[in-house]
Amino acid sequence: MCIGVWTLDHPDYALILCTNRDEYLDRPTQDAHFHSFQSDQHPLNASSVSDDILSGRDVKAGGSWFGLNRAGRVALLTNITEPPNSFTSSRGYLVSSFLLSDSSSPLEDEVGKIVLPEAKFAGFNLLLLAPAPPSSSTIPIETGTPEGCGHELEPRRREVIVSSREQKLSYGAILVTNHGADGRLEARPLTSAERACGCMSNGIDGQGGNEWPKVKRASSSFEEVIKSLPADSSSANEPELVEKLFGILTWRSPDPITERAQLRNTVQVTPIPIILKSAQPPTSSGYEHYYGTRLSTVLLIRRDGSVLFIERDIWRLGKDDKPEKLNHREGRREGEVEQRVFEFKLDWN
Repeated sequence: MCIGVWTLDHPDYALILCTNRDEYLDRPTQDAHFHSFQSDQHPLNASSVSDDILSGRDVKAGGSWFGLNRAGRVALLTNITEPPNSFTSSRGYLVSSFLLSDSSSPLEDEVGKIVLPEAKFAGFNLLLLAPAPPSSSTIPIETGTPEGCGHELEPRRREVIVSSREQKLSYGAILVTNHGADGRLEARPLTSAERACGCMSNGIDGQGGNEWPKVKRASSSFEEVIKSLPADSSSANEPELVEKLFGILTWRSPDPITERAQLRNTVQVTPIPIILKSAQPPTSSGYEHYYGTRLSTVLLIRRDGSVLFIERDIWRLGKDDKPEKLNHREGRREGEVEQRVFEFKLDWN
């Protein structure tokens, strides 16, 4: 039951995004780091061989749920809540394929480039962002009469080329979904409202997912944070913004969450035991696995391409394979957190 909330409309930021990853605590995962997804495993996009991608990695399936590359592409994946099923294609592959691609095609054409024709997936929602193409433009400027001339001349006009380096970063954005297991892939641009304040979780697009309590709570809280930002959001204000965004991701329902169907009611998931049936379980009860919020991430991308990416640990398995909240462990100083911080500049134009 992941969730992501974002805006693409802030005057100082091309993207403000915060997201929770909810997953089984025993699923093998690598923390966020720069890497290349071992490009030879992605034949459609084998040109990228350097470590230009920043994301965590799903060790079991090989893909990811959220990340960006140095060119400015961003992908966020959530699974659609549905009965368990098995498919040969991993949904995390969609994220890795998009981030590996160096295509300059419009976003609407990307789906056919990152998905193999025979691929079939369990239900998913996928937010894809790519920098809008930069363009050079000219500005007419009038020059006055040259000094020292004994007679007046007509003002002269000249054109100054404004390079793409002086332009501000903005994003194109689409939502890709199959509306459920083995469904037909569809892509649509974000609405103006979704660009101003968008939220994506585990519901089906256009079928009430935006009415889930967790989505409504996160969206309203995010909107309040964005409206509270000062007119000039300097980097000095970023620590406060970051903490407010992480605060959105901590909200928990006052009612206990005891089963998977109730996960739509809370933004942060306190781990609950879920019984998974294997093909040949040793007992009729199958295996018990804890499911909860493993990670929270904040991503800020300024209009000049400056990036701040912070990934925070929330829950993991501790002693005796019991859930442990990482930032509230015994001996931890108040306010101390376990996190990974990355700051860099995009090569977007």
